[in-house]
Amino acid sequence: MRKLFEMAIIVAVVAVLLASGIRFVLLSNGATESSFVFSVAGDYGAWNGFMESLNQLKQTRSDFAIALGDLSYGGIAKPGLGTEEGWCKEFHDAFQNLVIVAGNHDTGDTLPGEGDINQFAQYCPAPPQFAVNGDYGKQYYFDYPKGNPIVRFILLSPDLVFVFDGGEHYRYNVGTPRYNWTRDTIDQARAAGIPWVIVGMHKNCIGAGEHACETGPDILNLLVGKKVDLILNAHTHNYERSKQLALNADSCAAMQLHIFNGNCIVDDGASQVYKRGEGSVVVIAGTGGRDIDPFNLDDPYAGYFAAWKGNETPGAGKGVVTFSVDADRISMVTNFNGTFSDEFSIAGSGRALMSQSVVQIFPFAAPIVAGAVGFGTGGFLVWRRW
Repeated sequence: MRKLFEMAIIVAVVAVLLASGIRFVLLSNGATESSFVFSVAGDYGAWNGFMESLNQLKQTRSDFAIALGDLSYGGIAKPGLGTEEGWCKEFHDAFQNLVIVAGNHDTGDTLPGEGDINQFAQYCPAPPQFAVNGDYGKQYYFDYPKGNPIVRFILLSPDLVFVFDGGEHYRYNVGTPRYNWTRDTIDQARAAGIPWVIVGMHKNCIGAGEHACETGPDILNLLVGKKVDLILNAHTHNYERSKQLALNADSCAAMQLHIFNGNCIVDDGASQVYKRGEGSVVVIAGTGGRDIDPFNLDDPYAGYFAAWKGNETPGAGKGVVTFSVDADRISMVTNFNGTFSDEFSIAGSGRALMSQSVVQIFPFAAPIVAGAVGFGTGGFLVWRRW
């Protein structure tokens, strides 16, 4: 009888809280609390814009940041900033936990003296809490958090020519070793039950800015075909957030160069909430410091994007994009030093509230009724096991 009474109270409380807009966070049996925040940008350079973006990053309270290449090239905002050691020191003085991947200006393949990714890897090493697998700064992955991972991060270098390493051209065409490595690394994450897969690389394929698809379409089609949750790019010096993309055998077997195919879109992003597992979302964040470039509405790829910020956008600014991640949801918000802003979420598939195998995601949630229901931080209602 007591159980029935408690259940009736719980149902009433849940109904009231749902009506007031509280949302639930549920995890399957055996999961533990695991959530974090990270920020991303590329094309920092060593201009004053780099300093502006560091100020934005400091405000995010991120657990770590990913720099998507083109690190210290172009301009020197203060003495010493143009060297790999000086750039990394400046970054670490502002924000400690940083991981990096190369851009084309970090390989020796452009102008002399722009930066050496091997030196950047020495002075901006992965923090000790990261278990890096692969060639740090070029092609590697890590699972985060290390003890109970909810994301596999995969960092790649498509179309980069590493002059500093004898001129190797990193190709990710179908059947190449690097393509196969990427495919297998995604598959291993799925097999291990890691909830999210996020892939980052400097160069973009689709994008409505100054750069064409320099990576070639094969790597993009691999990622979209595998429905990785997020694809993070820089290289194009603006901000772009795509619609949710997926391949299908009937009308979008592959994304094609210089062609827009609306059949590759599974969610237009207008609601700013994408459904987890339905496809991939591309975020271009070449906003770390260089002057912002236009968004080209006439580009065939423009139709793939739901939101953007170019130099023609009112309130355009520089900075980072910030992601909050738990096992069921990824939420992003821009952190730019202008008035423009964008946000979106990728939400997990709804699981039944009354499941017997759900556990609390926040350890400091206070119980309301018989240890069954509690409030977590940030307005979350959390269901506990009896």
